[in-house]
Amino acid sequence: MTVMHSNGDTPQATDVPNCTTDLSIEDVKQELYNRHHPSLTFLDIEAHAKTIHKIRMLKQKHNVVMLGHNYMEPLVFGLSEKEEQGDSLGLSMYAANTDAPYLIFNGVPFMAETAKILNPSKTVLVADKSAGCSLADNFGAEDVRKLKSLYPGAPVMIYINSYADAKAESDICCTSANAAHIAKTMPGDTLIFVPDIFFAQNLEEELRDEKNIVYPGKDNTARGAVCEVHEKFTLDDLLAIRESFEIPKGHAHRKLYAHWECRPNVLKEADFYGSTSQIMKDIAERVAANQLERAFVASECELTSNLAQEFPEVQFWTACSVRCSHMAQVSLNKIGNILEAIDQDDDLSEFEITLSSEIIAKARTPIERMLEASV
Repeated sequence: MTVMHSNGDTPQATDVPNCTTDLSIEDVKQELYNRHHPSLTFLDIEAHAKTIHKIRMLKQKHNVVMLGHNYMEPLVFGLSEKEEQGDSLGLSMYAANTDAPYLIFNGVPFMAETAKILNPSKTVLVADKSAGCSLADNFGAEDVRKLKSLYPGAPVMIYINSYADAKAESDICCTSANAAHIAKTMPGDTLIFVPDIFFAQNLEEELRDEKNIVYPGKDNTARGAVCEVHEKFTLDDLLAIRESFEIPKGHAHRKLYAHWECRPNVLKEADFYGSTSQIMKDIAERVAANQLERAFVASECELTSNLAQEFPEVQFWTACSVRCSHMAQVSLNKIGNILEAIDQDDDLSEFEITLSSEIIAKARTPIERMLEASV
């Protein structure tokens, strides 16, 4: 596993502000340089400033909301305003409160589907409809139905990282931030959790004395899935990282973080585990209290790239080879293509997320139940 260092002495980053009609390409370049981001090289900025300028101008011209997932690479992530950045559910909920006619979701299609379900009257677009997800692609509605037949009467809780057809067969959705809480609210002693096997095993350990968590492959032949990014992190990796980068377990100001989707023994070794938003919140609180000087995050490497920009006082180490190939399909040029099509009133079918009214109605129910249970 290749590991990269982000310099903790980097000056405070400066976000590229909203596009204005008099914003020039040179202004864009200067704002990018002002970030002092360790992963933004001179070549990156000079090569892409013109495209970024065009995107920002068209984004403003057509009142486009551009939702940026935390796993986007910094130049793409920086296209979104602060309130347009976050995890897939938070972004979809934000989009529901905007009057913008177009929503561009810089993420993978299952995320954009959730935005469409919550915003059925709006045009939801993605840069690359072929970008997949090892969790969502390998699990569908038929797999939910199989587990329901094996455990009749048991409620089904489905991870938000799934396609709409699978959500439509489930009772309630969850995120990595609220899964344990949602599980406790469900009736009965047994709960079916799909599709993430490692997440399910971690949830099983978390709720050992409260719920019987049933999941694909646990005393059954049902098909499940794992995240191809988070499964790459092993216990040996974390132990090597602790030794190489001097992050001993329990250190007051040096922390090793892991995502819920990692293997159970990886979570046990971490100093803190949780969802992306929970990890970011913990880092922010420690930085505010001047209690974090070095960190490693066992998750998608671009998350660490964006954290390094937001918290330049922290020395971040990242596994730069652990990147989601699907998220990486979202590029500046492809985003620019969407906006040019909007500007020229061209056919948007190459980019548009469409769902039947029946699927929208059925998939909306488990999402709304989750939102109600999360209050």
